[in-house]
Amino acid sequence: MKTNKFFLMGSLLIIGVFFSSCNNKNKQKNDSVSSNKIEVSEETLSNAAEVAKVESSKVCYVNNKFMGIDQIPVEFENKTYYGCCEGCVLKLKTMRETRVAKDPHTGKEVDKALAYIVLSPSGNNDVLYFESKQTYIDYIKQ
Repeated sequence: MKTNKFFLMGSLLIIGVFFSSCNNKNKQKNDSVSSNKIEVSEETLSNAAEVAKVESSKVCYVNNKFMGIDQIPVEFENKTYYGCCEGCVLKLKTMRETRVAKDPHTGKEVDKALAYIVLSPSGNNDVLYFESKQTYIDYIKQ
């Protein structure tokens, strides 16, 4: 009976030491990763911004989604907006809020017809509208 107790106690001790050492190694890895910052050149950021940009004609401005195919062009005040269906076309013609967005970096209002449009990192084909390529680059530097 004493042998079983010693065996059980020894096993628990070994398991405890094992898990403790694993946690320390993970903590050390996380600490070293967070202290390493990668420097990226402006040219690399500019190239990344060009790759991230989506064609405005393939975006439904009402749903704020990249659709992958050309959308219906809507002319309004000498600018072209895009919608995916007749309902969106009507909204673009009559509802100002479908033609503007907020730049996620500066917080300024952006006319979607003039915006620098990229896919959102949140997925679901959502898009983000920026004032310019530079405000997008500033956004991804964060």
